[in-house]
Amino acid sequence: MRHAHTRKGNRMPKGRILAVDDQRYFRELLEGMLTDAGFEVQTAAGAEEALLVLERSTFDILLTDLVMPQMDGNELVHRVKQRNPDQDVVVVTGVVDVKAAVDAMKLGAAEYLLKPFDRDTLASTLEGVLQSRRLRNEHAKLLDENIEYLDERSLIQRATALFGFLTVEPLAERVIDGLCVETGAQGGVIWVANSPESDSLALVAARGLVRVEGEQELVAFADLPRELVDSTAMSAILHWGDREGGDREALYIALRNESRLVGLIRLTDKLGGEDFDPVDRSCAEKFSEFAQTALCNALRYSALERKSIEDDVTGATDFEFFHNAVRSEIEKANRHARSFSILKVEISPLDDLRDQFGDVAFRQWIETAVAELTRLQRSSDQLSIDRQGQFLILLPETDVIGAAMFKRRTFDVLQASELLAILGPGSRAKIHVAAASYPSDGTQLESLLRLIDERIEDEESSRVRDWMLDDTPIAACLGTLLEGGEEERCEMVAQIAEFVLAEPARRSAARSVLFAAPGEMLGEAFASGLDALRGRTGQTAISVLGEPLKQDAEEQETGDSEAMSVQWISKRGLDSLPPFLIYFGEGSAYAMICEDAPERDRTRFFQTSDRNLVEHLALRAQYELYGPESDQA
Repeated sequence: MRHAHTRKGNRMPKGRILAVDDQRYFRELLEGMLTDAGFEVQTAAGAEEALLVLERSTFDILLTDLVMPQMDGNELVHRVKQRNPDQDVVVVTGVVDVKAAVDAMKLGAAEYLLKPFDRDTLASTLEGVLQSRRLRNEHAKLLDENIEYLDERSLIQRATALFGFLTVEPLAERVIDGLCVETGAQGGVIWVANSPESDSLALVAARGLVRVEGEQELVAFADLPRELVDSTAMSAILHWGDREGGDREALYIALRNESRLVGLIRLTDKLGGEDFDPVDRSCAEKFSEFAQTALCNALRYSALERKSIEDDVTGATDFEFFHNAVRSEIEKANRHARSFSILKVEISPLDDLRDQFGDVAFRQWIETAVAELTRLQRSSDQLSIDRQGQFLILLPETDVIGAAMFKRRTFDVLQASELLAILGPGSRAKIHVAAASYPSDGTQLESLLRLIDERIEDEESSRVRDWMLDDTPIAACLGTLLEGGEEERCEMVAQIAEFVLAEPARRSAARSVLFAAPGEMLGEAFASGLDALRGRTGQTAISVLGEPLKQDAEEQETGDSEAMSVQWISKRGLDSLPPFLIYFGEGSAYAMICEDAPERDRTRFFQTSDRNLVEHLALRAQYELYGPESDQA
């Protein structure tokens, strides 16, 4: 054991540190770095020795290695926290043992350091812990001496409770609840950075008089109020324009990690219709000092936890972490009535590929697949991989139609990449992509994953593959399907078309798309069906090939808008398509095609509710009508 060592001179040390490491080299390295940084240092060669030292002396921070013989660092943290819950602990570990650091933070460690680190990193980490300690001590002193009023003490008690949350979402909800109590706000929204280095903020929680569907999901720093981004101010009273065009005052709170924005809170609708006053602002800032520290801790813990379960090379998470993330997304979707989707990518047969490549080359091939998938992802999406080389992607805020478009884009990118080309022309490898969406396809993780596996199996026998429709233009797709149709009475076909056109009204809450070319054969049925939709609310985007009906043309000229709007399209090259209807959305999938034979009693007719085929036709129509970059769906 080395005795306490301080820097020469008369300056007071920044703090007393007990550094624990079983390796003499690291003890001496830490002692030298800490002494040069202005700390008073004492070292111990193991956990047992450290416990003896702590019985005789007090230290501001216990700095301990996690990997030690006999008693490891986690056991030391546990025993120290049992004796003295207020003892601040910082753990040190290597990259390969970061899971141990996650466990240590669960036991109460305040911070962690990954080897190797330099003196500046070590010093700034310890100074941050000491600063948090001083803040806690100052407020505890105020409470003990009864200097503050009762409401001030209550504020601090509520604020210090925030440090009990290690994950971002529960913490964010508690922060909003606390600030609404302190200021009398009836509505609150919080956006949080995905990481301390992020250049945008994502919507995490909302409370009270807030329409979540009207809030911006992702806010870039460039779009934030300059009063908050370009200054060090914690709060600002600005104006917020609501969806009805009003102009209501809002209190904004900025949460920072040093000078970088990591969170933004908006409080609105103060009780009694009053304006937020300086007292509200002061209370909000006091509470937010604690919220700021707690949020930075939660972000660091989240990053560390993610690092502990990430693949070392690809950066993708394992399936266990992915499953927990989906369950968390289900809870959030339930609270805020939102959708999300899960995408699965399967490249088979993987066993043959592993035998063909060998373990090392196969691993490199998997890394190529991860790189391709990562380029397709949004910042909020999460990629996971299992040991068999299967991929799952969590797509927050993505419904059935969005998932279908992402699925198609993923398949096209992987199919065109080098993944299959490098296998050679004799390879039997195939790419399968399937998706399931919450809540339309299921409300539990297990049911969603089971449905995805079923859809991948269905793809093997899909008519899209059997009839080679993958890259076929919509006109050829419809023609091929119509050849497989049967004769049907024209009157029956028209009745079916009218029934399908009524589906958007029957399922008004479901987001869907409907593509149609009525021709002469379905013209009367289409006009009747469209007339029944006028003035009806719904979330179906209707696209029609042809000239607008008279009433629709008048509405376009006058600027009248319907909740369920119709987009009329005149596009050369597609005007010769046979009459068809394609309806695709949450829970429903149907397509029908017929010959344009209005003068005959019977016509050739094809219909299908095969979801995979209808999805393909809808996306193909979307692509050809609106272009590859379209977001009409």
